[in-house]
Amino acid sequence: MSPSAAIHTLSPPPNIQSAAGNERHNHSHSSNSGSTDPTSTRQNSTVLEPTIECFVLSNRLPKNLVDLGIEIDSQSTQITLQYSAHICPRRMKREMRLVFPCIAGKESKLVIIPTFQKTSSSMISYDATTQAEKDQKLQLFYRWGVELVSRLQKRGYWADITDPMSGMALFTTSGPSLYPDVEGAEILLRYKPLNLGNCFVLSHPSWGTSTYPATAFTLAPPEQVMEVLDQMHNCS
Repeated sequence: MSPSAAIHTLSPPPNIQSAAGNERHNHSHSSNSGSTDPTSTRQNSTVLEPTIECFVLSNRLPKNLVDLGIEIDSQSTQITLQYSAHICPRRMKREMRLVFPCIAGKESKLVIIPTFQKTSSSMISYDATTQAEKDQKLQLFYRWGVELVSRLQKRGYWADITDPMSGMALFTTSGPSLYPDVEGAEILLRYKPLNLGNCFVLSHPSWGTSTYPATAFTLAPPEQVMEVLDQMHNCS
């Protein structure tokens, strides 16, 4: 599953080691638990319904990524993604403490922002073309996510993204648990996973398995989150 030569190989930051060993992008796109049972939590926790927007990305890489030594192809100039915002539901609070130990006691304020990029390939495939597209979508999410995190931090709020390759926190100390994007989408948005026998893979209601999920998190109030997202979109 090596990436295409047309895309720079992404080296995970030192504090990010995939629990799946050499299987990249495996954790957040598939889940082997299948234990979630979506309830009415979405109605109670959603503060921003799924929205699709296009954001222009700066050619200047965020300092956060440069400091981590991540190689990014800066030639891509925009990202189109679906995003929504949700107050952390009660059933996810314990797990979020284990992903981000630094938010312990503040779980009720946590806003979870799941994102999805439409892909040309099905993410079930493991061919070179699909791997190259996964790498490209990962790069775009890194740049968009770090911009969101930086803007929220400048306002005085904690924020982070989890690495889609491993499910681990990117900028704060990771806990013993990894964040599963598939299960998060199932709980927060009621997106049904596909059971492939040995794992569960995300199925978007419009894009099926041709979607790349990734997630951002913050303790900023929902209105601050929406204001920052609007500013990011309007700057484009």
